[in-house]
Amino acid sequence: MTAPGPLAPTKTTEIGGLYAEIFVPAAAPRGVVLICHGYAEHCGRYHEVANVIVQAGWTAISYDVRGHGRSPGPRGYIERFQVYLDDLAAIHAHARTLVPVTAPLVLLGHSHGSLITLRALAGDKPPAAIAAIVSSPFLGLRLAVPRHKLWLAKIGSVLAPKLAQPNALRVEDLTHDKAMQDARTADTLCFDIATARWFTEALAAQNYVEQHASRIAIPTTWLIGGDDPIADPAKSERIARTVPQATIDVFAGFRHEVFNEVERERPFADVTRLLLACSASN
Repeated sequence: MTAPGPLAPTKTTEIGGLYAEIFVPAAAPRGVVLICHGYAEHCGRYHEVANVIVQAGWTAISYDVRGHGRSPGPRGYIERFQVYLDDLAAIHAHARTLVPVTAPLVLLGHSHGSLITLRALAGDKPPAAIAAIVSSPFLGLRLAVPRHKLWLAKIGSVLAPKLAQPNALRVEDLTHDKAMQDARTADTLCFDIATARWFTEALAAQNYVEQHASRIAIPTTWLIGGDDPIADPAKSERIARTVPQATIDVFAGFRHEVFNEVERERPFADVTRLLLACSASN
């Protein structure tokens, strides 16, 4: 399998005030995949992932998380992590209208989007899905953060929750692919800050997932960059092993964005295999 290249959305829309993109295959869809992107980026960076999904015969729907891309809200800010979960639920409800009621739904998240996905699945009211794919889940930082910035974020979360600091992400940490690095640098919908309240809410969500991962009741496929300098791959793998139906694929040498790496056809093949298996079992 080779990387298929980006696919333009069939339709763009607004769901619960959030910008969303929908990709529809030529034939009747076998199911629908809900894509949740990472922190400081937007759904427009997942057009190649959407193409993989459509080529497998599935509809894809992606959206700009609140405070990101074309969706409203201060960049990188959230009052409570629950807002992300409520937004995911709204997109999920719309996704169900895109295919027949009996068609399966699969969740796919990357990094912070994986954190949102896993937090939802480990919660008291998990979204109905047949399976989930989590790419480089943001369950712990491998990126070194100076101690003073950590304290400033924790204090700022209480006193000045919208306090923003540089997030220290480098395009070289995302992928080895120079073209993808250049595209990320030129992308004006991406940003380079992190707010105090978002940081503490993300930490709380990470702790929740770590403590409740065993509650996740559907099959999950974990696509982990073995050389990820941002999200700690060792912690992701450790938590994944506490999930009852987890399949773990660690890509040696891959950095954070496994779907944008030079050899991205390998994680794409995992996505395709899972969707074909879900189609066959439905």
